[in-house]
Amino acid sequence: MDLAAACLEMFAHHRVQAFGGAFHVPAAREYSCLFSWDSGYHALALRWIDRVAAVEELHTLYAANTTPEGLLAHERPLPGTDQRTAMVIDWFGPIYRPDGRSWLIDPPVAAYAAAKIFDPDIDTDAALLAAASAHLRTIDRYRTLSPHGMPVILHPLESGADASPLFDGLVDVSSRRAMFASHKALSLGLAVVRYSPVEARDAGHGFIVSDPIFCGWHLLALEEVASAWRRAGRTDLAEAFDTRASQLAEVMLREMWCEALGLFGGFDHVAGRRIATATLGGVVAAASRNMRTAGVGSRVISAHLRPPRSAFWGPFGVSFNPLDGREIGPRALLWRGDVVWGATQYWAHLVLAANGEQALAARATVQMEDLIRRSGFREYYSASTGAGYGAGEVHGFTWPALVLEMAATDRDQARRAL
Repeated sequence: MDLAAACLEMFAHHRVQAFGGAFHVPAAREYSCLFSWDSGYHALALRWIDRVAAVEELHTLYAANTTPEGLLAHERPLPGTDQRTAMVIDWFGPIYRPDGRSWLIDPPVAAYAAAKIFDPDIDTDAALLAAASAHLRTIDRYRTLSPHGMPVILHPLESGADASPLFDGLVDVSSRRAMFASHKALSLGLAVVRYSPVEARDAGHGFIVSDPIFCGWHLLALEEVASAWRRAGRTDLAEAFDTRASQLAEVMLREMWCEALGLFGGFDHVAGRRIATATLGGVVAAASRNMRTAGVGSRVISAHLRPPRSAFWGPFGVSFNPLDGREIGPRALLWRGDVVWGATQYWAHLVLAANGEQALAARATVQMEDLIRRSGFREYYSASTGAGYGAGEVHGFTWPALVLEMAATDRDQARRAL
C-alpha cells in the first residue's frame, strides 16, 4: 500500500465545500459537521501531501466556526443536515447557537496546526497565525476561572474524549442512555449561563474541569504559536506566548500532575480536587518544551511509553486506557476499553519524538501503518487484535492519516541524527 496515495484517496471521499471554503469531515456518512479539532488533525496530515488543502482547511475552519466572542466552535452542522442536528439536540440538549455554531469548544489542535504549518518564506500573509493567536487568547479570556489559570471545560464533549473514564465520578456512564441523559442535563444548565465558567460555578454547575487533553493541547499550541511568531520576526508576540505557556505549565504541574500515576490527571474545580485517573490524555503535555525542561517528558515515557511494560501499549497500538483485555463492544461507549485511535497513536508519537526517543517513535509509526493496512482507515482499533471499529467502514475515517505527520517527523529526526 502506498500510504500517501491511500490517504489522498480517503480524504477525497471526505472533502466538502461549504461555508465559503473547503474542508474535510472525519467520516462522510457518520459525521456531517465541520469539527474544529478534527480539522486541526486533517491539516497536520494533509500538509505532507497537499499543503494548499491543509491551509485552506484551517482558513475555512476559522472563518466558519469562530464565534462572536472569538472561541472556535466544536462543530458546525453542514447545510442540509437538519435531521442529524435534531437528533443531536434530542440526545445532548441545546448545544447549538442560533447561528448554527456549537456552544461547545474543542482542544485547540487547530491553533497548533496553524502554527506548525506557518512558514514565513511561503505564507507572506500571517492571517492564519493571527487567527490561531486570537483563538488561544480567547480561551484564556473566556475559559479560565482566574487570570493565568488553567482552561476549563464545562461539558465532557469538550474534552474530545466524551466518555473518558476520567469523568466517571461526574457523569452517569452506566449505559449509553444514562450518559446521554447526563450530558443533556449539563447542556440544559449551561444554556442558562451561556457557557461562562464563572457563572456556571456560581449557578452550581457540576462539571467544571481542567482536562489533561484540553490543557495539554493548549500548552502545546501556546508554545508552537510562540515559535511561529519568532520565525516571523515578531519577538514581542513570541515572548508573550512563551510567558503564558510557562504560566500554564507551572499551574498544571501544581494542580494536575499525579506523581503516583506518573502522568497528568484532571482537576475538578467544583470539588477542588485532582482527578487521579490514568488515561493516555495524561501524556499529551509531556510533549511540550516546558514539561520536557521540568523533567516530566522522560518520567511519562519511563512510566507509560516503554513496551512491553507499558500498561497502554498493546501489540497493535497505544490504547487510550490501561489495557484490561476485555473485548471491545462495537456499540459500547466510545473511549472505553483497549481502544487505539489515530489520535492516541499520534499523541504517543508526539511525546516520544519531542523527547528524543526516535526508535520508540518509529515503532509507533510502524504500528499505525500496520493498522491501516490490516483494517483500513477506521475510527478506532483494538490494541490487542488490530481489528477496526466504528465509523469509516466504507470510505474510511480521517484520523489515522496522522501517520503522515508521524512518518515525516521520523524522517526529519533520522536526517538530523546523521
